[in-house]
Amino acid sequence: MTSRHLYFKLLREDMKRKLWAAALLGLSLFFSLPIAMAMILPSYQPNQDTTFEAVIARRTNNVTTMLDFDGRYPIVMLIFFITAIVMGISTFAYLHNKKQVDFYHSLPVKRNLWFAVHISTGILIPAGIYLIAASVSLVVAGVNGVRLSVIFPYAIHGFFFHILYYILIYITVVLAVIMTGTKLAAILGTAVFFIYFPAVSGLMVSFYALFFDTYYYGAPTIWNKVVSKISPIYELILAVSDGVAIGHVVGTAGAILGLGLISFLLYQKRPSEAAGKTMAFAWSKGIIKVFLVIAFGLTGGLFFYSIRDTLAWLVFGVIVGVVISHCVIEVIYHSDFKKLFCHEKTMAACMAVGLLISLAFYFDFFRYDEYVPSDSQVAYSSIDFGNDHWVSYTYYFDISDEREDVLTRGRITDQTEAVLGIAQEGIRQLDKDISFDYDQWSNVVICYTMKSGRKVYRQYYMYLDPVMDLADQIYLDPNYKKALYPGLDLELSEVINHMVYQDVMEKDVYLLSEDQEKKKAVAESYRQEFLELSMSARETECPIGALLMISDETDRKIQENAGKISNRSYLYSGYFYPIYPSFTKTIEALADCGIRAGESLDPENFRQIQIVLEWPFEDLEKEEYEQYEMEADNDEEPYSITYSNPEEIRKIMEAFSPRDCTKNSMVLSSRYRVYLTMKDMTVLADSNFITGFLIDGKVPDFVVEDFKELMAQRKRQ
Repeated sequence: MTSRHLYFKLLREDMKRKLWAAALLGLSLFFSLPIAMAMILPSYQPNQDTTFEAVIARRTNNVTTMLDFDGRYPIVMLIFFITAIVMGISTFAYLHNKKQVDFYHSLPVKRNLWFAVHISTGILIPAGIYLIAASVSLVVAGVNGVRLSVIFPYAIHGFFFHILYYILIYITVVLAVIMTGTKLAAILGTAVFFIYFPAVSGLMVSFYALFFDTYYYGAPTIWNKVVSKISPIYELILAVSDGVAIGHVVGTAGAILGLGLISFLLYQKRPSEAAGKTMAFAWSKGIIKVFLVIAFGLTGGLFFYSIRDTLAWLVFGVIVGVVISHCVIEVIYHSDFKKLFCHEKTMAACMAVGLLISLAFYFDFFRYDEYVPSDSQVAYSSIDFGNDHWVSYTYYFDISDEREDVLTRGRITDQTEAVLGIAQEGIRQLDKDISFDYDQWSNVVICYTMKSGRKVYRQYYMYLDPVMDLADQIYLDPNYKKALYPGLDLELSEVINHMVYQDVMEKDVYLLSEDQEKKKAVAESYRQEFLELSMSARETECPIGALLMISDETDRKIQENAGKISNRSYLYSGYFYPIYPSFTKTIEALADCGIRAGESLDPENFRQIQIVLEWPFEDLEKEEYEQYEMEADNDEEPYSITYSNPEEIRKIMEAFSPRDCTKNSMVLSSRYRVYLTMKDMTVLADSNFITGFLIDGKVPDFVVEDFKELMAQRKRQ
C-alpha cells in the first residue's frame, strides 16, 4: 500500500516537472484537431449545387480523416513522433547529470519504482492530452452536424494506434538514453536505433544488385524481410502504408514489451558514474563501434565503386570508410582528438571484414550468378517471362506485387527441365564477350521451390530466341497459362455476364449480342484459341481487339470504388484480354454477335500509307552514312515512300502493328515506320493519322524492293 501511494505521489511530482512538455503538446494538438475542425467544417455549406446531406457527408469525411490513423492527416503522427523523442530524452535526462543522478539515487526509492514513474509519465501525459483533444474534436464535429455514432469508431481507432506507435518510438528513445551518458550521445544513439538496420538492409541489397547480374529485387531475403523491419520508423510506415492488421498490433506490442524489459534491466544495472560519459556500459562500446564501422566501410566501398567501377576504387572506398568512421567514433567516445587512432587492432579487424565482404561480392565467391539447381532438388518452379505485366491479378485497390503473383500462381511441375534450360541459357548470355543477333529480349524471373521448402529466385536479362522452343513448351502448358492469365480460368457464366469487346485502336467498348448462346460460343472459342497460342507466334502478331474477362466479385469491387479515381477505364484495363488475327473461330463468333473484330484497321479505311525506313545506314558504306546523317540533320526524310494502291494497302496492313501494342510487347518491330492516313482526312497531322510499324518478318516483298530501288537511286545521285 505504501509503495502504491509513493508511486502516485512521485508520479504527480514528475508530471509537474513535465508541464512545459504537456503545454507544448496540448497547443500543437488543439491547433491541429479541434481548432482546425472549427475552421474547416463550417466552410462547407449547402447551395444550389450541393445538398445538405452532401455537406454533412463531406464534413464527416474530413473529421474521420483527421481523427483516424491512416496517413491521410499526417500532422498528428508527426506531432507524436517529435513528442516521443523529446519526452524520451527529457524524462531520463537526469541520467546524464552526475549531481541529479546522485540526488535521485540517494533518495529511499528503489530504482524499479523510479523507472516505472518516469516511463508512466512519458506515456500518460501524451495519452491524456490527446484524449482531451479528440473529445473536444468530437464536440466540434457534433456541433457541425456530424453524427457521433459514425465518427466515434474512427476516433477510438485513431487514439489507440497513435498512442501505440508513440509508445514504440518513445521506449526506443528511452533505451538510447539509458545506454548513453550525454544528450548528444543519446540523440546519436536514437538515430542509430531508428535507421541502422534499414540502412544496412538497403546497403546489402545494393551490393547484391550491383555485383550479381541475376539478383532479383523482389526475392524475399533476411535483409528485406527481417533486418529492414528492425526499426520503429519502419513499423510506423508499414502500418500506415499497408494498413494496421492484427499482426502489426501483436508485433508492435511485443517490440514494446521487449524494449521495455531491456531498458528496465539496463536501468537497474546502469552505474551512477556513467553520467557524463559517452556510453554508459563499457561492453557496448566495442559492439556498437564494430557494427557501425563495418557498415560505413561497406558504404564507402559502394560509393566509390558506383563512381568508378574498378576493384582498386572498391578497396580504396572500404579503407577510407573504415578509417574515417573508426576515428570519428573514437573521438566521440573519448571526447579527445588525441584518441583518434587508438584501438588500431579493432580498426584493422573491421577493415579486414569489410574487404572480405566486398571482395566476396566482387569476385562472386559463392558462385551466385552461376547457380542452377538440379532437377532432383526442385519440388516445383515458376517463371515470369516479363511480357505480360498488363494482366491484373488482384483488384486495383488491393495491395499486391503482380510479378510476385505470377511467380506464386504459375507453378511448374512437369516442365522443370525446360525452366532449367532457360536458366542455363540466361547464364550463358551473361558472358560479355558473346555477340547477339537476336530480336526478342525479355526480363525473365525464375523461382525454384526446393524440396526443403526454401525458395530461390534468379533474374535474367536475356534473348529468348535460342530457347524459344523451351519457352513455348512452358507457355503452352494449360495450367501455367491459366495461372498467367486468370481470366481464362473463370467460369463461363461469369465471363458471359460481363463480356464486352474493345477495339484495339479506338478503345471504344461494344456490347455483344444479348443471345447467351452466342456469347458462350465467343467465350469457348476464345479460351480454346488462347490456350493454343504459342509464345513464338506472338512475335509476328499484334492484337486487333480485346475481350473483357472479369469475375463477378472483381467487377462488384470496381463498381463500388470507381468514384475513388478519375480514370475509371484504367480499373478495367488489366482484365481486357487480347484477340489475335489467328483467332479465326473467335472472330467468327464475334461476327455472329454483330462485332467486326479489328474493324478500325480495315484497309478500306485508309486513303494512303506513308512508310519511312529508319536507320537505313545499316546497309550503307561510311560515306553514304555521313551523307544520310547530314540529310537527317536538315529534317529531311530521304527514305520515304507513299502507297495509295488499294491492293498494296491491303498487303501492308497485314503486316502492320500500331505503335502502342500494350497487350503484346513481344511483337517484333522492323525498321519500317508506318503512317496511315484515313480516307476522310486531307492533311497529314497527329490528329488524323495512325502511326505504327511493320512487323519484322512480315514486311511485303514489294516494300523491300521499292526501298532497295530508292537507295540505289540515292547511290547513283
